[in-house]
Amino acid sequence: LPSPSSSCPPSAWLSALSLSMWSHYPVVHKVTCLQVRLWYIDGVQGGAGSVTGLRSALFLTVKHFRWLEELQQKAPGSGPPTNNTPLAEVAGAIDHVASKAAEWAGLPATAKKALMEECLELLKLHTDDLAEAAIASRGYDSSLDLHDHLNADATMISGVLTASWLRGGISLMESLVSTGQPPKGSRTTLRPDGSHRVRVYPGSFKDALVGDTGRWKAVPIGEGADFEVVIRGKEGEAPTQFNPLELPPSVTGVLGAGNTEILNDIIHALCLSNSVVIYKSNPVLSKSNRVKQRILAPLIDKGYLAFVYGGLEQGRAIVDSPKVTRITLTGSGKTYDHIVWGDRDKRDLCSEPVVTKPVLAELGSVNPYIVVPGDAPWSASDIDAQAEALVAYKLVNNCHVCAAPQVVVTCRQWAQRSEFIAAVRKKFADAPTTCCFYPGIATQYRRHLEAMGTEAIVSAPSDGLELGDCHMPLAFQQDVHVPTESSQVPLAFAEEAFCPILYEVALDTTPNLTLFLPAAVEFCHKWCWGNLTCMIVVDDSTRKCNEKSFQTQLDSMRFGTIGVNFPASGANAFPALTWGGFPGNDPRDVQSGSGQIGNFYCFENVEKSIMVNRFSNLHTFKLASSRRAKRQARTRARRISAVFAHMTFW
Repeated sequence: LPSPSSSCPPSAWLSALSLSMWSHYPVVHKVTCLQVRLWYIDGVQGGAGSVTGLRSALFLTVKHFRWLEELQQKAPGSGPPTNNTPLAEVAGAIDHVASKAAEWAGLPATAKKALMEECLELLKLHTDDLAEAAIASRGYDSSLDLHDHLNADATMISGVLTASWLRGGISLMESLVSTGQPPKGSRTTLRPDGSHRVRVYPGSFKDALVGDTGRWKAVPIGEGADFEVVIRGKEGEAPTQFNPLELPPSVTGVLGAGNTEILNDIIHALCLSNSVVIYKSNPVLSKSNRVKQRILAPLIDKGYLAFVYGGLEQGRAIVDSPKVTRITLTGSGKTYDHIVWGDRDKRDLCSEPVVTKPVLAELGSVNPYIVVPGDAPWSASDIDAQAEALVAYKLVNNCHVCAAPQVVVTCRQWAQRSEFIAAVRKKFADAPTTCCFYPGIATQYRRHLEAMGTEAIVSAPSDGLELGDCHMPLAFQQDVHVPTESSQVPLAFAEEAFCPILYEVALDTTPNLTLFLPAAVEFCHKWCWGNLTCMIVVDDSTRKCNEKSFQTQLDSMRFGTIGVNFPASGANAFPALTWGGFPGNDPRDVQSGSGQIGNFYCFENVEKSIMVNRFSNLHTFKLASSRRAKRQARTRARRISAVFAHMTFW
């Protein structure tokens, strides 16, 4: 946009602008151009002097065009379809993106980076819209202060996870542009078992500052957090990386998640698989995906990405299309079996899957949460803080998270076990009301509650929020019996709950790390269904005094993501890490899935991710029980989402 002069005051400049080819711009492009001009005025010219009037005019014009954009979204026939996409249009969308596969695969990293930067700029404009859509998709009320804890959840999940994956794609392409190679880890360590650990975070002082990775809270000094990927290649060989730009053209069909707005499935396919994408929205999040479609408009306009809406028929059309190279899906093991095996019996070794193309499946798990007894007693504040961290983590997204903890593993001989369990019960009783929005979850809740007994229900929240059938009282059963080879495995260990259900099991071992942790890991491997995540809570002193034994146990753990004093689900915010079940799951017993998403450092033979943080850190979740705490949670969620979108505190 040209700058105004003394002969062309702001009002005349805007009038001339409206008579130019500007009138042919889509509204979303008008908003972007004017917003960029605002940033230029504020950042370069300071918004002072002769441009003050221009800034005011531009600001009002941006608001006007955003209002027009909202009207366009509501107008009949505009924007993404409100109903299921007709099958003929699904086929047409597949054909269109398939025709662009070679073009996308051959596109230089500079061009791909530029497209994702355009998407990021649109995210900055639509962060609030995305949050509102995420809130509406879950059935919350954005205008009701009693819903602020729910709205904060939706705001954080939608904003942070969308921004982090766009930035991950940009960072990868930036590295390929500047060095011709993927990013390098800041440290590589050869482990005694022959594996390598590569630290991918923190990689700089800025990472340490923003990520709270220092020894003390908010002070990035000394050894703090380490986020690493584990590589298990050929013995004696150093980790190797691949260049995704060298991969051949392909089409990825994505069957989207129904619980979060994360972009990992789309950005992974575009960047790591060098593939165009046909994306089917899950009906639960169709409102959110309409906003995502606006954010990703630069990729859609070029034909590298297409959105379709619907249910089983639309999903089957994508899966069955000969033009679709691979499938990426998020859901349950039952969803996987329905898609991959159809009506065939997977238990029959002579039976073959209906779907023979590669399937990257992100599925659920019965996630263990191991509490290691300290060598020295925990303080009362430590017990309170760790109980809150556990309960708050469990309640994220109303428990509709595939990494939500389900089985708390404690040591029966730990002197503070009873105190810790009592604190967990109190935090459950004090927790704000849940709103379970995921379809069919009431049946799952009843199954677990019948197995637990109604005495497991913790007293109802007292925040005055009434949600009818969507509210499912929190239930916590302690001291579940450890099964034997001849006994039936309790439902607690055999089936993912995906709802406000939590169990505790106590292992009868000596209360120290060197004896308890190996027993706990063995229990988890043997009895907890799935292998998606495991979390360990251990105080810093105990870990330091038993470092060798502790690291050996981390080497042996067969989970896709391990969080130590850090929520395992947090790996979803770091594209350099991996997300998915532990490698090697059989399609006949797929457990937590097949394949992994992420790995934006492009390592071959990635096995798992390990995130280690301090016992007390700023990343632990907090409960928002009072009205004041709920308001603060929502404000904090908005600010954190803005930080991830803009990467600035100001």
